[in-house]
Amino acid sequence: MGRRKKLFRKVEQGEIFFTQHAYQQMFARDIYIKQVQEALLNGQVVQRWDDRDGVKMAIVGKRFNGDYIKVVIKDTEPPTIITVCYPYEEVKF
Repeated sequence: MGRRKKLFRKVEQGEIFFTQHAYQQMFARDIYIKQVQEALLNGQVVQRWDDRDGVKMAIVGKRFNGDYIKVVIKDTEPPTIITVCYPYEEVKF
């Protein structure tokens, strides 16, 4: 199984870690864990970059109400949600 598929399988199964910053941002924006998972699984990767101890991806996906959210996830063990916000870039799907 490819590394990316393994990452998203863990997201699907809820085997992910949220940083305190991610939780704070979600709370401030009224975004729930299930919405983050759905955005990751159904969204599009808009940016990908190497970090010192893993690959980070910014993924934009829809919430239940049609709004888009952006999730930054780091491919670690377990996958780590770094932050969650509304995308500042124009979304074109």
